[in-house]
Amino acid sequence: RYVASEKDPLYLHSLRNRFLRTPNVEVAPVDANDPASIAAAGREFDTVLAVNVLETVDDVEASMRAVAGSLESGGRLIALVPQGPSLKGSLDETLGIRRRFRRENLAAILAGAGFQVEEMISLNRIGAAAWWLFGRVLRRRHINKITLKIFDKTVWLWRRIDGLLPWPGVSLVVVARKAEPPPARQ
Repeated sequence: RYVASEKDPLYLHSLRNRFLRTPNVEVAPVDANDPASIAAAGREFDTVLAVNVLETVDDVEASMRAVAGSLESGGRLIALVPQGPSLKGSLDETLGIRRRFRRENLAAILAGAGFQVEEMISLNRIGAAAWWLFGRVLRRRHINKITLKIFDKTVWLWRRIDGLLPWPGVSLVVVARKAEPPPARQ
């Protein structure tokens, strides 16, 4: 069973149309800012995937506690978040990104919500340089189509050198497991 969720009514409608004839996919309204709506989506999931969600949430830890409550014992959270508070700029404002995470801060938030971080992967180091230039230096609200097209055509090169660059990427993928409760004392 899969549950696709969204809070925006327009996107929710699109999801419902997309999965109309897919019996193992349920579409549910979920607002990551409302832990009760997270709980209402169901219980005992084995995995929760949160892509570009945590940076828009008011109380990340409360939302993550609600996610932990919806996971079965040992269940996993896989999240993609923007990384690097020093990159926050005009592009973030345009996209509604309210915060960027540091590895340590995200790990602490997740630990406080009942997760054990298994892995963190920094993505798109070359993108961090462009994000900084366009969002902090030039204060642009968008990256123009020509620049995006050039980037797209040169991804083969960036993928080869990305791991060699000395700074963190623009995004961070975290895989965390719901911590097992301590054994009951006898």
